[in-house]
Amino acid sequence: MAKLSRHSLLKWLIPPLLLAAILVWAAVLITPDDNLHVSFLDVGQGDAILIQTPNHQNILIDGGPSPQIIDLELGEKLPFWDRTIDLMISTQPQADHITGLVEVLQRYKVKQVLEPGVSYNSCVYQEWLKLIEEKEIKHYVAKAEQEIDLGSGIKIEVLNPPEEFFKGTSADVDNNGVVLRLSWGEVSFLFTADIRWEGEFELIKQRASLRSTVLKVAHHGSKTSTMPQFLAVVDPQIAVISVGANNTFGHPNPEVVERLRERLGEDSIYLTSENGTVEFITDGEKLWVKAER
Repeated sequence: MAKLSRHSLLKWLIPPLLLAAILVWAAVLITPDDNLHVSFLDVGQGDAILIQTPNHQNILIDGGPSPQIIDLELGEKLPFWDRTIDLMISTQPQADHITGLVEVLQRYKVKQVLEPGVSYNSCVYQEWLKLIEEKEIKHYVAKAEQEIDLGSGIKIEVLNPPEEFFKGTSADVDNNGVVLRLSWGEVSFLFTADIRWEGEFELIKQRASLRSTVLKVAHHGSKTSTMPQFLAVVDPQIAVISVGANNTFGHPNPEVVERLRERLGEDSIYLTSENGTVEFITDGEKLWVKAER
């Protein structure tokens, strides 16, 4: 029988120990802390937002247009052992919001789903609904005035869609999207999905709680949204535009960008096409921002 020398044993033992150390440090770096993390994921021409709470809840708002990209983005933000999405929110059923959510349903344990419940005929949306039913996931329809308590004083308010859906607007699917306001202490985020000017003015009319620290600019910065009146009511300090580089739609619209620039300043506007994934970290009083580039 061959004998292993002491040096041979060390040769075989060091790599596993080194690997263990690397895994421990990796876990420390990506495990959520006592802060609230809100990441606007760089998924190209679409929307995807990951919220990680201090008590380790994962909320995913939309999944972007690519199964591969959302998988990579979540892999970078979540610990490798965490395969749970506590709440999945689809703001609207179009492909640039929901395609990636099909992949997430297949790869992660999703506990609950919230969506606007609009009628929409697409293969991707039907596949998403079918998976929810097959996996027996709790499925809720979003309506204005709903509230989600995330603990520690953190809450999500549903501001849209209204009790009666918009009809006859420039784009009913967009205007009936799920608009959310996430707040903790002095810091708040307004997620406006793809609503257009009709939706914005209705929210103003209904006196919804719109004032927010961070605004997720509606519809990838399209000229159909972000009206001056809406900006005045929201009064954000920072704006984020989720948009793909060199997209064929001309997003974001130059007039919208200039409007934001005049109100907020150049350094307070983030585009995922330029900055990559943009992560906000808050303790409810202070707010920090990290951008990939």
